[in-house]
Amino acid sequence: MLRTCVSCCALMIAGLTIGCNQSKDTTKDTKVTSTKKDELVIAYKGDLGKLEKQVDELKTKAEKAAGGEKAKLDAQLKDAGAKRDAAKKKLDELEKAAADKWEAVSKEAATAFDDLKKAVKE
Repeated sequence: MLRTCVSCCALMIAGLTIGCNQSKDTTKDTKVTSTKKDELVIAYKGDLGKLEKQVDELKTKAEKAAGGEKAKLDAQLKDAGAKRDAAKKKLDELEKAAADKWEAVSKEAATAFDDLKKAVKE
């Protein structure tokens, strides 16, 4: 009976030790994930700044254009503005996303930024 009790205690201690080690690894994963998310947010903010300048340049071109070219540029500007707003919204969502959900939001943000890049370059 004593041998059984000692064995059970040893197994409990081993189980607690393994459990404690796993929670430490999870914390490291969360920190790594958080760092990746923060780096991605910073990169998207830089991209957004560049793309907003391109939208402003497009606006200047549209203001100077005439006739059919003006109508085309105005439509492109309207589309780019809507896509810029969508990209900003996804960036905000990415900043606020929980550690376990940010990767899915980052894919949506990537799509929104790609759409904005295409709209500005058309």
